[in-house]
Amino acid sequence: MNQELKEKIIEVLKTGDRTSTEIMRELLKKDINFNAVEFRETLAQMVREGIVEKYPVYETKKFYFRVKR
Repeated sequence: MNQELKEKIIEVLKTGDRTSTEIMRELLKKDINFNAVEFRETLAQMVREGIVEKYPVYETKKFYFRVKR
């Protein structure tokens, strides 16, 4: 897992809850170098480790992510 990518995901999520697409867009704006597979694997690993929480928002029919408190 890319440690820099992990740190940047946490940095983005500290500003508020986001969908995976929103997180990816924020990282691309910051010129972070990664590919889509690496991003998805890193985010999934962070969920499994309990660093990030994934939860559904039924109104939008999307999953959101947040830093676990």
